[in-house]
Amino acid sequence: MMYTPVRCAANCAFCAQARESQTSANRLSRVTWPEYSLSKVLTKLSLLGSDSPFQRLCFQTLIYPRLKEDLVHLIDTIHETVPSLPLSAALPPLPQTFLYKLKELGLERVAISLDAVSPVIFQAIKGWGTKGPFRWETHIQALEDTLVVFGRGKTTTHLIMGLGETEKETVNLIQEMTNRGIEIGLFPFTPIAGTPLAHRTKPSIQAYRRIQLAHFILKHHIARVEDFKFDKQTQIISSYGITREELSAIVDTGKAFQTAGCSGCNRPFFTERPSEIYNYPTSLPVEKLHEIRQQLEGVI
Repeated sequence: MMYTPVRCAANCAFCAQARESQTSANRLSRVTWPEYSLSKVLTKLSLLGSDSPFQRLCFQTLIYPRLKEDLVHLIDTIHETVPSLPLSAALPPLPQTFLYKLKELGLERVAISLDAVSPVIFQAIKGWGTKGPFRWETHIQALEDTLVVFGRGKTTTHLIMGLGETEKETVNLIQEMTNRGIEIGLFPFTPIAGTPLAHRTKPSIQAYRRIQLAHFILKHHIARVEDFKFDKQTQIISSYGITREELSAIVDTGKAFQTAGCSGCNRPFFTERPSEIYNYPTSLPVEKLHEIRQQLEGVI
């Protein structure tokens, strides 16, 4: 996460970095981000060289006056230090001309986080409802601009489950993003003390598993959202338009329940407690697959 002594100019209701957040400024979700000098980071990266264990290095940006200048300097410097290491960035909407510049410097892919799955929820948690700078239409346009610059499969958006969305509108948006070639990073909502949503509960693990399974099926074009069935509460109740045997085989791989997003990203314990893991950072052991089957009862 890029460091600034002032808080982010945005005011997202779930975020520890928000302008009006009352929590520690070294947090983002459950993870603390200690401050390190760039020179120390560069020294460590240069010592690793081509033997680096990292699969990807990602810049988590905040909105502050020197964002563009700092981002250019960081990408340029780190790309020179470890040119073989893929670089990505989670950005606010920025001009398309600037995105071209970042790509020329060595940035490989970009994430523009919608977080909310509908304009109404977006407005409540990131826009007018929080006196924040973001608008749904601007974020959608930013995703389109990023697609032009970085291409299909190199553009990501993040979605947070548990902000009041229905399963039906969630999978409809996932299908829309998939159609456009936009990758999805899934997160469960995590309440953080000192934020306006501190008292909201996390989504149920059962609901999250259903969405993870739907995302995997849509991402890999195994079925389409039109094949899904929902109950009156718009909860997924069918076998996702494929046979029970096919669905069971997908569950058995465990891949649907691993961290979703950019390649090489696993975010261990970013939104997880050891006692309740929503996104597994590695392949799943048999006992965890059995547990997930129980969580998906009624669907598989």
